[in-house]
Amino acid sequence: MLEVFFKHMNEAESFYQFIKEDCEDWKVYRKRGDIHTVHVFPGDELEWEQCKKKLSQLLSSVYIKHREYQAIQTILEKTYRFTNPEEKERITSLAKSLIEKDEDIYEHRIHQHELHDILQAIFLLHTEKEMVRFDSIVHFRFHHYLEQLTELVGLAIDEFKREEDYQSFIHSVREFIARKQPEVDVIYVLEGNQYHFFREDGTPYKTAELNEVMERFPLYIFGLQENEWNISPLIMLAPNHVYMFGNDPSETRLTTVINIFQENCTFFPIEEFPFPIEVEKGS
Repeated sequence: MLEVFFKHMNEAESFYQFIKEDCEDWKVYRKRGDIHTVHVFPGDELEWEQCKKKLSQLLSSVYIKHREYQAIQTILEKTYRFTNPEEKERITSLAKSLIEKDEDIYEHRIHQHELHDILQAIFLLHTEKEMVRFDSIVHFRFHHYLEQLTELVGLAIDEFKREEDYQSFIHSVREFIARKQPEVDVIYVLEGNQYHFFREDGTPYKTAELNEVMERFPLYIFGLQENEWNISPLIMLAPNHVYMFGNDPSETRLTTVINIFQENCTFFPIEEFPFPIEVEKGS
């Protein structure tokens, strides 16, 4: 028999339920007068090493369910000095996505962390045959895990700041366009390595025309480079409506245009472009 002790009753209950659900051939019970201890009888045919591996998975699940969120929040407060609740929630969500690999940001670095594997390895190393004290392992054996988690939270903060900068850019451009007199009512935009712009009658805009419009305002205040020829012309022309033709509306540039113009932008598949495509030489 193995006894697993938890300081918190809800964690003991979760561990008990995990065993009931995942280990049908194991016997498990809790005494009425000692509800913080879970008594486990692994299957007779299960070798100790196999038993330890399963126990480490279950203990990891308890930690992830009850403590991982708070661990991230504590790191944000004490290490990175975040106090705003909304910011902490957003960064925590990003950190969880990185841990669970729900997002492809920092893909090359996520694989260095494998935090849940580290978690399981720690519990595997410190699971004894007769008694396991969950809280002792968490308090005294988690140094490496917390170091890795702290670094990963730092990556989530980097992504959070990037999102903040992007939203600030979108807001600034929207305000500028709202105040600016439209140069045209409608514009058609064809996706490519460089966007191609067309009037309502199908006439393409020439580079010189767009350049002349763009020179009227220092677009660098939005952080746009001088040779940016996809979003800048749209900002300066400030059309009442944009018809975008492309392959994938989730593509980064297309998403930015859609976010800027919102309901004043309509996306169509590229094959529905209504005009003959005559690309200006040298563009």
